[in-house]
Amino acid sequence: MIAQHSSTALANATAPTGRVHPLLVDLPAPVPGPLTAADRGDDWGRLYDCPTWCVMDHAGADGQPGWHQGPILTAEAPVPGVNAASGDAPDSLFEARITQTREESAVFGVESALWLDYGKDNLELDLAGVDAFIAGMETFLPKLRALRDELALVSRDDFPADEQAKAAYMAACDARIKAADAAKAAR
Repeated sequence: MIAQHSSTALANATAPTGRVHPLLVDLPAPVPGPLTAADRGDDWGRLYDCPTWCVMDHAGADGQPGWHQGPILTAEAPVPGVNAASGDAPDSLFEARITQTREESAVFGVESALWLDYGKDNLELDLAGVDAFIAGMETFLPKLRALRDELALVSRDDFPADEQAKAAYMAACDARIKAADAAKAAR
C-alpha cells in the first residue's frame, strides 16, 4: 500500500504543469535539429533500412527507404552578397551532407557520397573527391590570408563618402539623364 501511494505521489509531483518554472524563464528555447534514425529508434531503422545518421522522414515528406541523407553542414557568408537586396541575409557559401543509396543493395550495391552545394550548383564527391576538395581549400586558405594582408595595406588610406556631396552628385546625374531623355523625346 505504501509503495503504491509513493509512486502516485511521485507521478503527481513530476507531472507536467504546462507552466514554465520561474528559474527557466530567461533561458533560450532549444534549437530543434532534424531527427536522426537513431533518434527515431531501432524499429524505424529496421523498417526503412535506415542508417543511424539519416535525417530523412521516410514515412512522410521524404518518401520511401533506399535513399538516405545526413544533416546539412552549412558555411555561411559573413555578409550578404554584392547583388543582394537591402536587408537580405547572407547566403551560404557551402552546404554539405552525406548521402547514401542502398535500395536493393544485394543487386545494386551501396553507394555513398558527399554532396557539396555551392551557389546554384553542387558536387557529388566520393572519399577521394572530398580529400581533393579539402586539399584545394587548404591550398586556397594561405593565399586568401595573403590577400587579406594585402587588403590591410591597401585599405589604410580608405575613408568614408561625403553623404551630402554624394547626394548632390547623384541629383546632378539624374538631372543630366532626364535632360538627355527629354532631348531624345523632342526629336
